[in-house]
Amino acid sequence: MSTGNGTPRLAATRCRRERLERGAASWVTMLLLLGLAAAAYAAVVFVPPAVLQYEVKQVVRDYGNQAVKNPDDEALLQGMIQKIGTLQQEPGVDAAGKRIWIPVVSLRREDVLWERNRDATPPTLHVSFEYPRTIDLPWLDRSLERVFRVDLTMDIARPDWGPPR
Repeated sequence: MSTGNGTPRLAATRCRRERLERGAASWVTMLLLLGLAAAAYAAVVFVPPAVLQYEVKQVVRDYGNQAVKNPDDEALLQGMIQKIGTLQQEPGVDAAGKRIWIPVVSLRREDVLWERNRDATPPTLHVSFEYPRTIDLPWLDRSLERVFRVDLTMDIARPDWGPPR
């Protein structure tokens, strides 16, 4: 069988096969490796902020669950803000030049909307706040500024499990 210019097709495929057997990479292999490297880079950069966001929401849900039995909203709010501040910290320097740990998510009382609605059926607790996060892009010498939002409305009605047995 001929390719039209007098050279057999079998010789061309055998040559390509021999080149690949020697360890040469095809363009498909290079494209797949490049895609794998890009996915790994994106995972290293964007997964930690997403995990922190998930942890922050879990803390808010935990304090929402505590609000079912605890009517002291101010104590719950202060505990939630303190717990969120301890989730992830990064090293920093204070005004005196002393090394300290700075919370990545730093909230103040004024930043958080905490509304308990006892008149709703079922009673609800609405917690909402935003926090900025700087995401560093290694090897690119750039950073991204993103604002993460938590906006949860939780049912705080006491569960009714029916009559005791």
